[in-house]
Amino acid sequence: MRMTYRRTALVAAVLGLAPFLPSRGMAAETVLFNCFFPPQHYMCREFVPELGKRVEKASEGRVKVQIPPKSAAAPGDQYDAVVNGVVDGALQFNQFLGNMAPGVLVGQLPFVGAESSRSTTVALWRTYQKFFAPKNEYKKVVLLALYSGNGAEFFSTIDKPIMTVEDIRDRKMWALPGVTADLVKATGSSVVSGPAVQMLEIISKGVVDGYTGVPSSTAEEFKLRPYTKSVTVFKDKIFQPTFSFFISEIKWAKFTPKDQAAIKAALGEDYGRFISTAQDAKHEANNKKIWGAGVKRIVGSDAELAKLEALGKPVVDAWVEKIKAIGVDGREVIAFYKKAIAEEGALAAK
Repeated sequence: MRMTYRRTALVAAVLGLAPFLPSRGMAAETVLFNCFFPPQHYMCREFVPELGKRVEKASEGRVKVQIPPKSAAAPGDQYDAVVNGVVDGALQFNQFLGNMAPGVLVGQLPFVGAESSRSTTVALWRTYQKFFAPKNEYKKVVLLALYSGNGAEFFSTIDKPIMTVEDIRDRKMWALPGVTADLVKATGSSVVSGPAVQMLEIISKGVVDGYTGVPSSTAEEFKLRPYTKSVTVFKDKIFQPTFSFFISEIKWAKFTPKDQAAIKAALGEDYGRFISTAQDAKHEANNKKIWGAGVKRIVGSDAELAKLEALGKPVVDAWVEKIKAIGVDGREVIAFYKKAIAEEGALAAK
């Protein structure tokens, strides 16, 4: 084998083809891909490693992905860390990309999303590819995939469940910062806002009478079940977290066109469907635990949902105006997104 390789290399050199021959000892191109979640979180233990496996398989081992043992940058600094060369790739909570890439925020608009991670993840990818990919919003990075978590609900920590908008108004609520907190404030409620990691401390001490901005399974995942009496579920969700997976253009340019095409084919919608299906399974398993423990599941009425949607309309209208500036019809985008959610939901139900 060694003689065959040497002979081939010699012939190639004589013919001027040596620069195009792969070296037997050529090292794989390594991508340092950051995960800002805690190292023990399944995003870092399962979802990002799955991305790595797909990249390596698609490139036939010419590209490998390594994940730092802990995050190399703060949650809000993932894009900058990639652009500045601290890491080669990362996932980013899309709220931090809103000013640069407002199109992707369609998945986080109030009462636009759904409970299913899979349906909304696939819909978000298709919507973004149709309306925003040509706009090159991500600029110095290459978008590899999108991901949407499960839709958020309304939780009561007291015996009286949340049945109406007035029930929200008449209690102190914890809410995620930003659009969710602003919308809850619009009901007249007193709001305590902060990152999700602070929820247990606030809720366990009885500071609030309810909370919102997270999916029902969070009551189990964040150890909030003992303090949660009921969960009110509306068919459209007040909020849904979405994330982008991307790699620096500089690192991307080091891959051959063949590997670039293979990697994109292995990620995108297919990867998003894979990890979101796993997310839905985790969501369902946690839900079984909270319902089994006696937490009540209340179905919110369409009439109350309409009131909440009216409170969220200014946020939707502002987003529509913002993307109008880049030549996109926001109403058409939302309609397409909702239709795609329904289509993927019907497919998943088969």
